[in-house]
Amino acid sequence: MRIIDVHLHTAPEDVSASEMIKAMDASGVAKTLVITRQERSDLAKMREQIVYTSKVIAEAPDRLGGLAFIQPTIPGAADLAAEALNDMGYIGLKMMPDHWYPYEERLEPFWEKMNDAKASILFHTGILWANEDSSRFCRPVYLEKLYHYPDIRFTMAHISWPWCEECIAVLGRLRAAEKRSGDRRPQCYIDLTPGTPRHIRKQAIANAFDYCGDRLMFGTDCRTSNMARQKDHIDRDLAIFDELGLTPEQKERIMSGAADELFPVR
Repeated sequence: MRIIDVHLHTAPEDVSASEMIKAMDASGVAKTLVITRQERSDLAKMREQIVYTSKVIAEAPDRLGGLAFIQPTIPGAADLAAEALNDMGYIGLKMMPDHWYPYEERLEPFWEKMNDAKASILFHTGILWANEDSSRFCRPVYLEKLYHYPDIRFTMAHISWPWCEECIAVLGRLRAAEKRSGDRRPQCYIDLTPGTPRHIRKQAIANAFDYCGDRLMFGTDCRTSNMARQKDHIDRDLAIFDELGLTPEQKERIMSGAADELFPVR
């Protein structure tokens, strides 16, 4: 089974491409999407992180894909995001609503530029352990705004826990819009990366699969410094899939197919 981890954070410690690939091979991971380090206020520092990681992923583009972490409220962020996608080899962006709401009018020029760039975005959704009191900005329903930008495609991380039902409702709402238009590509997906506690994870995955099974993708939320844990996440989720009675084809779709669809090589 081909496995893609769509959600791996870059740790403060430098890790080479060869070290990452060695860890991936040990866990049976074919490809990992590496997220650049977050920068919350300084454009030059954000660009520095994006340039650094671009050099690492360029060493093994068949095994490592890049997601540039963008803070859209920083002046110049839209141009940097477009540069990352068009000129630096990134296949997508990572965004975390950090004291901004996706529906704010001030962000419309940013969304317009990302729509023109046909950006694929991994959004943090759900409870947030960082950035002070930022969780309230991360509800999945606020991403409904992207209905107006159909060439932006995105996935909602962590099944948006604790707003898991809201998460699948947002996907269902945008999926209905795709069907009505007749010419929209699939726009919205769900990243099963942990966040959900063990006592509800199986039910959360079951509900998401029942309502939108072909739009689910696998991720770990590991760091480049602890990639040995990828195997633990793989084993846990595959065991849940077995308990839910998923077919080999359905497992393959979650473990790699949806990610290939949302984050193709540009």
